[in-house]
Amino acid sequence: MPVAKGGGSSNNAEDGPTVIMVNGVWVDERFPLRPSYKELIRGVHKCEAKTVDFLHKASEVVDEINSWADDASRGLIKDVLQPGSLSSDTAIVLGNGLYFKGLWDSDYKFDATRTKNRDFYLSSGNIVSVPFMTSHKKYYFGSFDGFKVLRIPYQGRKLNKNFSMYFFLPNEKDGLKNLVEKFNTCPWFLQQNLNLREVRLDEFWIPKFKFSFHFDVSSVMKDMGEPLTFLQNPKDWSDMMHIPEDVPIMKPNMIQKAYIEVDEKGTEAAAITIMVGCGCAFMSPPKTESFVADHPFMFMIKEETSNSVFFTGAVVNPNSS
Repeated sequence: MPVAKGGGSSNNAEDGPTVIMVNGVWVDERFPLRPSYKELIRGVHKCEAKTVDFLHKASEVVDEINSWADDASRGLIKDVLQPGSLSSDTAIVLGNGLYFKGLWDSDYKFDATRTKNRDFYLSSGNIVSVPFMTSHKKYYFGSFDGFKVLRIPYQGRKLNKNFSMYFFLPNEKDGLKNLVEKFNTCPWFLQQNLNLREVRLDEFWIPKFKFSFHFDVSSVMKDMGEPLTFLQNPKDWSDMMHIPEDVPIMKPNMIQKAYIEVDEKGTEAAAITIMVGCGCAFMSPPKTESFVADHPFMFMIKEETSNSVFFTGAVVNPNSS
């Protein structure tokens, strides 16, 4: 199995967050990889490419890749590829997996006996009752133009790595769309140091949530009028693999499936990304010191030393597990 592991290796979340990254490469026997790219895979991606037969055994490779994804995500993600998603036209599959598990820092743990059901306001206008966690401790908090930010550190620090989870809460109950658009305009904002203040909040509630999400990048970009056009020319793949001259076009496809669970103890998350190659500043003075995440919001898991973002997403309904 072409799997490589990196990041934290401890299985004990109390020692610090466990972060494991894996890569996999499956290439059709008709399109052998160039020696230079094989060395790149070994040196940079820390894995070995596996030669397979997409022409006659595509369904078996689907099962193999799904098994790889299940192992890479520690059982959190099942069936990242559906039957028929690979065919005799498939030339190469590139896989990347990321697993994260961390406990909240001891100063920020939640008391489960204080968790209680409260109303969460959906974008549709409906209301659902979900478990909310709370605490009277001090938290890293900031108020910006149209939204608030709260940071909760994870326990432990290994190899100069320091992880935190951020919650981005729009001021308006229907403000998630505008918040996402704002971050898309200035994506660097998510990777900078936000200089949050440690304060004791007047009111603080965030919901527990658990959900998985399947995202067909190619389909969504096509619906947006921006289809995946890169790497369609076989010459774009020529540095990687031997492409026969009679192959007129490649049809790249990208799929991602993710899982995350947040509760009183901490966070467990995983993401699998499959690539298939086939034939402004927002700062404003703080106004209040409360953080009640009772409507759709964004979240992010980030390593503070490098400002590397590992997971981002949005909670639109905490009940959609």
